[in-house]
Amino acid sequence: MKKLYFLLFTFLISASSLAQATDLFFSMYAEGSSNNKFLQIYNGTGMSVNLDDYAFPNVSNAPAVVGEYEYWNTFPSGVTLADGDVFVIAHGSSDPAILAVADMTFNFLSNGNDGFALVANDGVWTDDGDGNIEAGEMTGFTILDFLGSWDADPGSGWPVGDDNNGTQDQTLTRKSSICSPNPIPLDSFGSDAATSEWIVGPIDSGWAELGSYTGCVTTPTVTISTPGDGSTVASGTTSIDVVFSAENAPGGSTFDITISIDAGPPATFSDVSSPFTITPTVDGESYEVTVELVDGSILASDTTNFEISFPCDLQIGTITSTCDAITSGLDTYTTTLEFTGGGTSQYSIDTEGNGTVSGDDPTSSATGTITISGVDEAINFIVTFTGDPANSTCDFTRNITSPVCLGSVTCANVGDIIITEVMQDPNAVGDSTGEYFEVYNTTASPIDMQGWIIKDEASAGEEFTISFLTVPANGYAVFGLNADMGTNGGVVVDYEYSGVSLGNSSDGLIIDCTGTIIDQVIWDNGATFPDPTGASMELSTTALDAVSNDDGANWGTAVTSFGSGDLGTPGAANDFTLSTTQFDTIKFSLYPNPTNTGFVTITSNNNEAIQAQVFDVLGKQVLNNTISNNRLNVSSLNAGLYIVKLTQNNASVTKKLIIK
Repeated sequence: MKKLYFLLFTFLISASSLAQATDLFFSMYAEGSSNNKFLQIYNGTGMSVNLDDYAFPNVSNAPAVVGEYEYWNTFPSGVTLADGDVFVIAHGSSDPAILAVADMTFNFLSNGNDGFALVANDGVWTDDGDGNIEAGEMTGFTILDFLGSWDADPGSGWPVGDDNNGTQDQTLTRKSSICSPNPIPLDSFGSDAATSEWIVGPIDSGWAELGSYTGCVTTPTVTISTPGDGSTVASGTTSIDVVFSAENAPGGSTFDITISIDAGPPATFSDVSSPFTITPTVDGESYEVTVELVDGSILASDTTNFEISFPCDLQIGTITSTCDAITSGLDTYTTTLEFTGGGTSQYSIDTEGNGTVSGDDPTSSATGTITISGVDEAINFIVTFTGDPANSTCDFTRNITSPVCLGSVTCANVGDIIITEVMQDPNAVGDSTGEYFEVYNTTASPIDMQGWIIKDEASAGEEFTISFLTVPANGYAVFGLNADMGTNGGVVVDYEYSGVSLGNSSDGLIIDCTGTIIDQVIWDNGATFPDPTGASMELSTTALDAVSNDDGANWGTAVTSFGSGDLGTPGAANDFTLSTTQFDTIKFSLYPNPTNTGFVTITSNNNEAIQAQVFDVLGKQVLNNTISNNRLNVSSLNAGLYIVKLTQNNASVTKKLIIK
C-alpha cells in the first residue's frame, strides 16, 4: 500500500523517530496460495550483523518432543545483514515476484501450523558423529523471536489478533512500532488486533512491500489491511469492510475516511472506526479509499485501491458431438453447446479455425444452442468464449472431442500392420506431450485402420478407436499424444490420440481389429528390450514382422537426432539393424507353450549348455538357470505371461512363455 505523509513528518521520522531494535526479529510472514510462502527478518539494531550467529529452527506440525525443535536451519555461511536491511527466506517454487527479492530459498516453510523461532547460534552441539545438527543435539541456545510455538499442533493455524486462523492463507506484517523480538511462544500474536504485534493481511498480499521494512517507529502510522491495494473483489459483493489500524496514535486523535468511486468526486466521513463499511457496492466499480489519522491536522494516512469485478453470466451446459455421416472415408461432425446467461454482454466464440459457428447467438439470446458444423473427424479442438471486458469477466474454454464416425471396419491379416518404434520416455519434452509410437505396413497395398483399436497391454481400459487413418503400402504412420510440432519435440504426427500412456519401464501395445490381435509388443523394463530415456526403442530393419517384434533382442536404441534433440526416426526407416550371423547358426525351441505341466523343454541345434533367464511382465527376474538336460522347471511360477531369455555361445533370443 502507498504511504502518504507530509514532508515535515517524513523528515521527523528519518531524523528523530526511529529507535534501535534490541535484536533481529521476524518482520513478515506469508502462507499463501500454492507455494507462495516466505519469512522476512529485520535488522534494526544500528549495526551490521553476521547471520552465522543466528539460526531459524522449526517443528513440523506437532513436535516430536514438546517445546523442542525438530529441524535446525541455518543461514548461508558468511552472510552479513546491514542495519535497516531485511533478509528474505522464500519457498523455491514461489511466485517470481517473491523470488526476485529472496535472499535464500527454503522449501519447508510453514503450512500454517509449523512453529519457527529465530535464535542466537550460541548453544552447545552434541554431535552423534554424522556431522548433522539433528533434533535435540543443539542445547543452551537463546530464543529471540517466535512465529507460532514448538508446543503443539494448532490444527490449520494459530489465532493472530482478531483472526482465528491467522497463520494460514494470510500475510502477516509486524507492526512498525515493534522494537524487540518476542521470545514467548504465541505472545506476539496477541488476543485481539490491539494487543497483537502483527497486522493480518489477505492471502497473497504484501508482495510489493516484501524486501523492505522499517521497525521501531515512534511516530504515528496508519495501515489499511483489507481490502488489499490493487485487489479485485468478487462480482455480486454488495458491501465492503475497510479494516485499518494505527500505531503510536496520540490520545484524542480520530480517523477520517475518504472514498472515490470510478475516479469521481471524493466523499469524506469523519470520526470513523474500523471496520468501516462501504455499501452498496456495484459490479464493475473501482474504489480509492484513504484513511487519515487526524488530531487538528493529518498525522498519517494510508490509501488502498480496489475494484468489484464484473460477472461472467454465460454458462455452457450440455455439449454433444455427432457424426454428419458414417462412411469409410473422411467424415465431418457437428457439435452443439447449450447455454444460459446470454444477452448480458458482447460475446466472441473462437474455434481455432475449425468448422462454422451458427445457431443461437449468446450476445442476443438469453438461452439457446450454439452449433459448430463441418469439422473433420479426428480433429479435437478448443472453443474459447470471451465477453466484453467493459461489462463481463468471461474468458473460458471448453474442449471438443471428435466422435468416431465408423463405417464398415476392414481388418487386415495378422502381421500386416506391425509396431516398429516406441518413444515411451522422451527427454526434450514431457511424456504427456512427447510420447509416440510408429506402425509399419508390411504389405504392398494401403491399409485402412479406421475402427481398429489401440490398447494398453498393462492397463485395462486404456484404449482408443482410430477414427480415420490409412497407412501407405510399405509405409509408416506415427501415432502421438500431441500433434503440435512446436510442443511435442518436433514429431510429425499422423494420428493424435488420447487415453493411452506408454509406461517408461514395463508396458505394451496391442493393435486390435474386431477382436483379432493384428500385432502386439510388450517391453520389459530393460530385461530384454532396450530401456532408453530421450531415445526411442526401434525394431531392427531385418526383423519387420509380427513374430520378430515380440523379441526384445530384435530391438535397439535410436541414434538419429530429430526435432528438439531426442533420438528417433518417427515416420521413417529405423536406425537399428540386427546382425543375424549368430542367430542363423543357433536355433532355439521352447515347448510346450502354453504349459501347465510345471516344466518346459528347451532345445537348440548346439550341444552346449543353455542359460535361461525368466522375467515377469514388470521386468523382474524370477528364474536364472543353466540347462544341461533340456528341461526348465517352472513349477514355482504363478499363472501368467513371462519373458524367457535364452543364451548359448554368446547368442541370445527372447521368447514369450505362458503359464496356465
